Amino acid sequence: MSGKKLRRDNYCFVCGEENPKGMHLKFERKDDRVYSRFSLPKYYQGYNNVIHGGIISLILDESMAYLQEIEERFLTGKIAVRFHSPLYVGEEVEVEAWVEEERRRFKITKAVMKKVSGEKVAEAEALMFVFKERKE
Repeated sequence: MSGKKLRRDNYCFVCGEENPKGMHLKFERKDDRVYSRFSLPKYYQGYNNVIHGGIISLILDESMAYLQEIEERFLTGKIAVRFHSPLYVGEEVEVEAWVEEERRRFKITKAVMKKVSGEKVAEAEALMFVFKERKE
């Protein structure tokens, strides 16, 4: 990666509090899983009152990236998303993400988005490349 550090600057489109156009989603770690609960406004729609699939994919990807440990940074190498049902504007959903398999330089992660009724909206699996932070 040409020697550049992966730094956090609180400007992430999905979770960064400093990004004025961002989504400002909050993710919480419980044990070895990551969770978020939210609803999305019309701004993120594709078809009338249906949240765009790219936005759903973005959120699933971010939830899996949140699984990184303190000295790690994740970069998504590959992601596959499977959609099950539409997510409508204003519907409350919960995302859950976890590490399925660990290797030395990468992790296989999974995430699922469900409506509060339990209906599955989408699920994803990603190959996350792991970069360890070096102490200076």
